[in-house]
Amino acid sequence: MWRSYISKIAVFWIMVLASVSIYAQKEYGIRAGIDLSKLVRSELQEGYTGFEIFGDLTFRDKTKIAVEIGSESFDTKESIDQSLLYSYKVSGEFLKLGLDWEIYQRKPGEKNQITAGARYVVSSFDTSQGTINFYDTAWVERYGEFPNYSVEGPNHKGLSASYLEGVLGFKTHLTKQLYLGGSFRMGFLVSQKEPENFDNLWIPGFNRVTDGARFGFSYNYGLSYYLPVKKTR
Repeated sequence: MWRSYISKIAVFWIMVLASVSIYAQKEYGIRAGIDLSKLVRSELQEGYTGFEIFGDLTFRDKTKIAVEIGSESFDTKESIDQSLLYSYKVSGEFLKLGLDWEIYQRKPGEKNQITAGARYVVSSFDTSQGTINFYDTAWVERYGEFPNYSVEGPNHKGLSASYLEGVLGFKTHLTKQLYLGGSFRMGFLVSQKEPENFDNLWIPGFNRVTDGARFGFSYNYGLSYYLPVKKTR
C-alpha cells in the first residue's frame, strides 16, 4: 500500500514541477513538514498511534498545491454500563491532495500566513473485532457482568473510503525558514466500503464516523520547513 502511495506522489510532484517550469513564475517555494499532533496523541492516548508528513508547492501567487500522507491505528471498545459488548481495531493509510490559497494580506516583510483550502482524500484500512459478548438483561441483573456467551469477531481487509475536506490553516514564522502551523478541518464522506453486517466506526484520516451523518471534524498542528526557489522569465 505504501509503495502505491509513494509512486503516486512521485508522479504527482513530477507533473507539478513540469507545470511550474511551463508557467515560469518569478518565484515559487517548496514546503515539507511533520504533523506533531499525531505524535503527541500517540503518546497520550491509549490505543492510538499515528504519523503524518505533509508538503506544499507555491506555483502561483498565493496558490499552493498540497499533499499529505499518513497512517493511523485506533483501538476502541463498546460497552453498556459496565458490560463490554466488543472491542474494535482499525489501522490503515490515507492520502490527501488539494489546494491552499492565502487569504491574509501580509505586510511587507511579514511571513505569517492564513490559508483556506480543499482536499480530496482516499483512505485504505483493515478492521478486526475481538471477542463479542452477548448479554441477557435478567442474566446481568442476577449474575453481574458475565455474558451469556461469547464469539470471536471477524477480521475485514481491503476496506476503503473517500471524502472531501475543507481546511482553514495558519502558519507562524519561527526563525529563518522554520514555521509552526495548525489547521481546522471539516470532512464530508463521499463513499466507503463497509464490512459485511457491520459499520465503519473509525476511518484513518477522517477519525470517528457518526451514525447517520457524513460530516467529521478534526484539527492538527505541525512543524515545517519552507524552501523558496526563485525563477526568471
